[in-house]
Amino acid sequence: MAGFVLSAAWEFAHSPLYTDHLRGVGYVLWTRLHCTAGDVLILVVAFWVTGLVFTGRRWYERAHLWRVGTFTGLGLAYTAWSEWFNTTVRGTWAYTEAMPTVFGLGLTPLLQWTVLPPVVVLILRKVAPSHGTEGHAR
Repeated sequence: MAGFVLSAAWEFAHSPLYTDHLRGVGYVLWTRLHCTAGDVLILVVAFWVTGLVFTGRRWYERAHLWRVGTFTGLGLAYTAWSEWFNTTVRGTWAYTEAMPTVFGLGLTPLLQWTVLPPVVVLILRKVAPSHGTEGHAR
């Protein structure tokens, strides 16, 4: 749930940096929710791949730099590819002149995937029940 809320907030906040933000409230609402769903899918896939690499779905309980870096890096790598592919190859979306870019890629989507995964890990560590070594569920 935290991933959805954080992603939705980010998507709506950087909406004016995309050329379609003036196409009407209904269109913008639908596209930003669609993008949020995609963000959540990226988070889930990156989370599970990180779990496969670090032997378990509760990898975030011992969220060392390599684990959080893997989680973050997976989302960031996919996003960099997706931004390039959708702005350059397919032309699915475009940036306004206000969008800062790095190597032609929008900076705010890249920042999203640098900031949100570590925040999601912090939230998980606070709200997810801990499974210690006591041998029983809490």
